[in-house]
Amino acid sequence: MIRFSRREDYSVILVNTLVQNYNKRLVPLSEVAKEYSISLLFLRNLAGNLREAGIIKAVEGKNGGYFLAKDPKTLKVGDVLKIFVTKPMFECCTFGQTHTQKKCPKKSFCDPGFVWRKLNQEFIEKIYNMNFEEFVNKRSKDE
Repeated sequence: MIRFSRREDYSVILVNTLVQNYNKRLVPLSEVAKEYSISLLFLRNLAGNLREAGIIKAVEGKNGGYFLAKDPKTLKVGDVLKIFVTKPMFECCTFGQTHTQKKCPKKSFCDPGFVWRKLNQEFIEKIYNMNFEEFVNKRSKDE
């Protein structure tokens, strides 16, 4: 199973919500926090990182909220993930979880590991290069 960090996952959730409301309305963080059961404080921290990176903008005040600073057609999922990513690849076996060594001693002859690493890299590239318009519309196309 592929797992993203909470920061990566929740930042994509926030940006996805802003994409769905692109050029329609400002989105309060409290709304996103409530809908997805995310800590508002944690979401504010993520929003701050996304603002610093120029992904989103905010309007202060009673009727304020957040909006997407870039067109969903040009904003890549990778633009958001790279702000928070801690590991560029997913673990393909338990070696990385149980050993303190950096390299697996079986890497040169472990065929399944080679295949997993290759598929892993292809997956990462596909996700990073997908724009948010494609990402948001993926669900409706596949249903």
